[in-house]
Amino acid sequence: MTAKNWIRWTLLAPILTLTISGCSLMGNMGTKEIKVSSKPIEIDIIQPSMPRAIDLKEPVWHVVSTAKIANPCLKNEEGKRLRNEDKTCTLGKEHPDWPEGYTYLDRYLDDVKKKNNGDIVFFAISVEDYELMAFNMQELRRYIREVQEVIVYYRNVTIKNPDGSTEKAVGVSNSTDSRRPSIGIFPRNQSD
Repeated sequence: MTAKNWIRWTLLAPILTLTISGCSLMGNMGTKEIKVSSKPIEIDIIQPSMPRAIDLKEPVWHVVSTAKIANPCLKNEEGKRLRNEDKTCTLGKEHPDWPEGYTYLDRYLDDVKKKNNGDIVFFAISVEDYELMAFNMQELRRYIREVQEVIVYYRNVTIKNPDGSTEKAVGVSNSTDSRRPSIGIFPRNQSD
């Protein structure tokens, strides 16, 4: 064996011994025991402000028909409507500019002409379409109520008191024994 081989073997033997043993021959000189523990991390969930209330404007609905409008005679001081022998009004009619047989449709068309500088422009809707529109409004109300229920659910789950407890938060109850009905998406009890 040459000197070169001898140096290789003397260096290789301790290196292999240390590699295989994984430094266990040194004992517990520099190792520390690692302690693993887990605990929940509290996450502060910021509650967004609720949107402003809906501000709807009320439309004016006109019911138009071909029924004749009553145009009664004017009343006298005693509150009576006096008529002549030919059944005409003695004091005149309440609306003398209305012709005989004036209908609600005629009055509506005259009002539209006044508002639109003589043009007749309006939108009409049939009774069936009105019912469909009423059904659509009910669907929108139902959807908004269910979305509000989901919002209330998440607020109840995530809102905390200033002291960190979640049993009864500020203005909201976080308990599961609520008397308010659930919409069925998130049952109150896990057994439901």
